[in-house]
Amino acid sequence: MEQGMRRGAHHKEKKRRHLGRFRWDISRDDRGSVIIETALGLPLMLSLIIGILEIAHYYYLSATLENAVLAASRYGITGSVATGTTRADTVKSLIAKNSFGAVDMNRLTITTSVYQQFADIGQPEPYTDQNGNGSYDAGEPYSDVNGNGKWDADMASAGLGGAGDIVLYRVSYDAPSLTGAFDWATKLIKISAAVAVRNEPY
Repeated sequence: MEQGMRRGAHHKEKKRRHLGRFRWDISRDDRGSVIIETALGLPLMLSLIIGILEIAHYYYLSATLENAVLAASRYGITGSVATGTTRADTVKSLIAKNSFGAVDMNRLTITTSVYQQFADIGQPEPYTDQNGNGSYDAGEPYSDVNGNGKWDADMASAGLGGAGDIVLYRVSYDAPSLTGAFDWATKLIKISAAVAVRNEPY
């Protein structure tokens, strides 16, 4: 009987040691931690990389548009008109050419505003503030600078102007996401560029 009790105690001790070693092995086993760390870190790393690419893309588009509008304005000041086309069409084609295919011309808006002098840019047509409220009211006398028969908050006239005129070139572009990952966030973002030049005395 005593021998049987010793055998039972020995068996229990052996089992206890085996369970202890098993627990120790589990605590030291880190083979699955790499997978967990990758699963947690990879999405963050990819989001960072995509974000950097998107920001670089928008900076590139901005620089490209500035270069394109400068090239168009340099042509516009000469007053040259190629046979079979208009100055406006030539300006648009120059912007397309100098954007190196990075810009979808269907998303691009081009406007040109003509002024008599640089100081006039963005200024309202002169008027007499008869009631002293600091703003134009219907019926108050004004100077119809652009000749459209009504008072305007911006005295510019449309077009490319004539010799010696000041022309403000503006381009606005609804830029899509480079990767498509952030299209939901970029639909309201516009990239724009503008330059004002004086036409040559052609």
